[in-house]
Amino acid sequence: WMYIPNSFSPDYDKINDNFCISYNGIREDTFIFKVFNRKGDLLFQSVNPKELMCTNNGGWNGENYSYNELPSGSYVYEMYFQDFQGWKHTKYGDIILVR
Repeated sequence: WMYIPNSFSPDYDKINDNFCISYNGIREDTFIFKVFNRKGDLLFQSVNPKELMCTNNGGWNGENYSYNELPSGSYVYEMYFQDFQGWKHTKYGDIILVR
């Protein structure tokens, strides 16, 4: 299973400041998560699902590769992973960033 939220608010109030996922039963070495703007520019990428878990003090903080804060808006994600039975999964969706 996997829980992927649809919004977060990195406004440093310590409530919902990072985009985090929860999961169970995936092969972590097959994981890829990418965030794009509406023009298709890659803004963020992770190949480590533990990096995106809030329980590990992780999560995406709404910054791009240059450590610039992205503005409020809607972004698109792609996620790829394999489960322990070998099935390949692809998930797509929107993330709303609220500042």
